[in-house]
Amino acid sequence: MVEALLLGGAGALALGSWASLVEPRRLRSVRYEIASPAWPTAWEPLRLAVLGDLHAARPHVGERRIGRIVERLLAERPELVLLPGDFLANRTAFVWPLPAARIARALAPLARAVPTLAVLGNHDLHEARGRSIRTALEQVGIAVLENEVVELDLAGRPVQIAGLGCAVSRRADLPAVLAALDPDRPAILLSHVPDAVAYLPDHVLLTVAGHTHGGQVRLPGIGPLWTMSALPRRFARGHHRVGRRHLLVTSGVGTSLLPVRLGVPPEYVVATVRAASEEVPGTAVRRPDRVSA
Repeated sequence: MVEALLLGGAGALALGSWASLVEPRRLRSVRYEIASPAWPTAWEPLRLAVLGDLHAARPHVGERRIGRIVERLLAERPELVLLPGDFLANRTAFVWPLPAARIARALAPLARAVPTLAVLGNHDLHEARGRSIRTALEQVGIAVLENEVVELDLAGRPVQIAGLGCAVSRRADLPAVLAALDPDRPAILLSHVPDAVAYLPDHVLLTVAGHTHGGQVRLPGIGPLWTMSALPRRFARGHHRVGRRHLLVTSGVGTSLLPVRLGVPPEYVVATVRAASEEVPGTAVRRPDRVSA
């Protein structure tokens, strides 16, 4: 009995040490192919990168580490970088948050190398309604969108990028975004919260989101403990088809509430968007009547 208790205690200690000291400092690259009839067949594929939910704070996501992640991401040679929000860490215990200016300074090489667009998350908007991080990002050349649409000419491919305001912070104005989109041209929606995909028309071929952290803790046979989304739990990370639309959810880099990760290592995403002659519709998703914080 005593031996079993000791073994159980040792196992719990080892698991806790991994979740708090090891896994949050790992980094993996995840790759997806997004094949859609909405992408013109005459266009070359588009290579984009996604880096989300930094929750920048020492000891796990300090300025130097962000710089190293940026170097790895740029080595992937993306043509577009999308940042789906939650740069700041303001609701995580036992960490030392980075100020907005230092976060932006670490991310600045992205904007110098490739078009880089961002939206703000609920943690960003918790501090002075996002003014500090918005100003810092824009000063280094990162465009911050809130219920806006921009068109980028990416080597002769005019792509619409829509940035949706954060639904958790009640800043989303989806009707305004959809009204600003040309339905006859390809569109990508950047949203902090993935739930928006359930409300979109098919000409928005891809929704890029974060917020869920992939659950942050995933247990074998159980899955993510808390996805912070009203979508089905399997949508907490990865590439999914929703009707004829695509959803890409990154589990991000940082942590919230507690500085732990288990079964969901930090990541950045590289996705290739290309044309497809036809597409089999994916899962039909009920429109959520709430958005989790």
